[in-house]
Amino acid sequence: MKEAVLERPKGKVWTYEDYLSGRIPREVSEVIDGKEVRKMPAGAFHGWLEGIIFARLFEKLQRQYLVLVGEVALLLSRTPLHLRGADIVVVSKERLKSPPEGAIGIPPDLVVEIASPDDTLPYILRKMNDYKAWGVKRQVWILPKDREVVVITPEGLKTYSGDEEVELLGGVKFKLNALLKKVE
Repeated sequence: MKEAVLERPKGKVWTYEDYLSGRIPREVSEVIDGKEVRKMPAGAFHGWLEGIIFARLFEKLQRQYLVLVGEVALLLSRTPLHLRGADIVVVSKERLKSPPEGAIGIPPDLVVEIASPDDTLPYILRKMNDYKAWGVKRQVWILPKDREVVVITPEGLKTYSGDEEVELLGGVKFKLNALLKKVE
């Protein structure tokens, strides 16, 4: 069966129905207020770091949480369509029994994002604010270039240096510089 992929007519705003029917092209990585965002795929380093973090979370949390990786679709709003892609998503199995076929429609307990070199500060700040407004309980933003980690919770925002230990969730911790030394 051929995939239903249509080019967006000029001025078209993507809808939730477009998402459900598969009309949004695969190269669209996110949809913000109905408008598409196209980004280059992450590089190998990004994938390596994402895999290391995922493995730690999965090993310790898989009994209580769903731990998902790889541009996990998060449906922040149906109208206007607001669809974000997250690197790593963790949701309590009490709230989500199994991964849905499409996007996750409830705020996760944890979202981990690894900033890519082409991510702009406005893009990162907007995504942080989108997650916070949606109700994500804990965000961990890994900034490899700056060797910093930003953690956002309902209590506020805290920045960690690469040498400081950062808790992801449920006692799972890491030091960014220790991970980065493995590839230097």
